[in-house]
Amino acid sequence: MINKFPLPIKENALFDLKQDPCIAKIKESDYESIIDTAWTKGTEVALEITEVLAEERNFSKILHERGIKVIEQDKDYIVGKTRYFSEYITGKNEIYLYSKSILIWAKENNLTYEEAKNYILAHEFYHYLEWTKIGMTSKLYTVPLITIGEFKIGRTGIRAMSEIAANAFVHKIFEMEDVQ
Repeated sequence: MINKFPLPIKENALFDLKQDPCIAKIKESDYESIIDTAWTKGTEVALEITEVLAEERNFSKILHERGIKVIEQDKDYIVGKTRYFSEYITGKNEIYLYSKSILIWAKENNLTYEEAKNYILAHEFYHYLEWTKIGMTSKLYTVPLITIGEFKIGRTGIRAMSEIAANAFVHKIFEMEDVQ
């Protein structure tokens, strides 16, 4: 599959799933279903929200109109082997953007900083919608929090499902823009 722009594609979602801290608790036979469920959720939300957004694809403006503060920090944020571009802070309605990380990604993908920032803000907008409107995608598949022998205690969601859905959301939003 050809990716016309530097956005995530469904074929890359398995990598995201395998990075989840709960991956060892997930049956391999469920991987495809988990990815399909998350990707479908993100795509459906994108289709629903486009009616509200109309032609608007400026996520700085969209977030500002909803009272979400975007704070740019001049750093390349890396934890382990993962580079982070942004973070939605629940309860505060704030998004932190890591500008040096974004700039690296923008250059690697022949984007301006503003284009890259817009894609990343769209991703974070999906997380905002999870917390305020649609519910957490990560809870669509749960695994035991603790397993001791045959005893299973508590349940936890798969965080990667939220990331996969947010990626699908961004892909669909900008794919539709590309087609128009």
